[in-house]
Amino acid sequence: SLHIILQNRKDKLFGIVNGIDYNDFNPKTDPGIYKNYDVKSLENKLENKKHLQRYFKLPVKPDVPVVGMVTRIAEQKGFDLVMKILDDVLKLDVQFVIMGSGEKIYETFFKKLQKKYPKKVGTHLEFDAKKATSVYAGSDMFLMPSRFEPCGLGQLISLRYGSVPIVRAVGGLADTVTDFNPKTKKGNGFVFHSYNPRALLIAIIRAIENYRYSDNWNELVKHGMDQVYSWEIPARKYLALYRKALKFKKQNDNNKKSK
Repeated sequence: SLHIILQNRKDKLFGIVNGIDYNDFNPKTDPGIYKNYDVKSLENKLENKKHLQRYFKLPVKPDVPVVGMVTRIAEQKGFDLVMKILDDVLKLDVQFVIMGSGEKIYETFFKKLQKKYPKKVGTHLEFDAKKATSVYAGSDMFLMPSRFEPCGLGQLISLRYGSVPIVRAVGGLADTVTDFNPKTKKGNGFVFHSYNPRALLIAIIRAIENYRYSDNWNELVKHGMDQVYSWEIPARKYLALYRKALKFKKQNDNNKKSK
């Protein structure tokens, strides 16, 4: 099987985490958000939050945490887990917004959920590239509970915009998001491991609990925004990998000649 082939050649397998264009995704210059901001002007991020609440027709409550999703709405992205726990989450003082399109079973679920919780749930069930960054800019947390995610860009954009990622430790999500420890202040998001609803619910509740401590939360936001996941880093890794491949080919060619 493919697994055995890959296992036998693991010394020749390399993984390089994607990057994002830091010019395209920059809250300081992004023309698509309500008010530009950076790590030194987080009070302006709050203006984006109020704008997002108005856009999704939710009560404008600056102190209520907003959990956002911008995604293709498909099973791969963990929506079977989301469907099982959102009722419990929405019993808390929280708002949830989603932008994206996909499988009808999930779209129907979110339409019904919005009717049930009109003051807590906002939906925009089509992807709008021009509006997408406004969700990153206006949300406090970004939800990405994927079943599998080879790399993932959503969590990189959310870190850039100061929306703290809540993710499952899988693929590229595990490579880029580390669990926040309020005692040591280390970590840049909230991570769960087992693919089950309870694990996701606990991660979201932990995020909401930590949000209550504004000083710690602001430090967590700033830490994420200060991290660099631009294309410069993977570009250097790709160059190093190409050089390694060329060196390997040269050794192979020399070995063939000597035989």
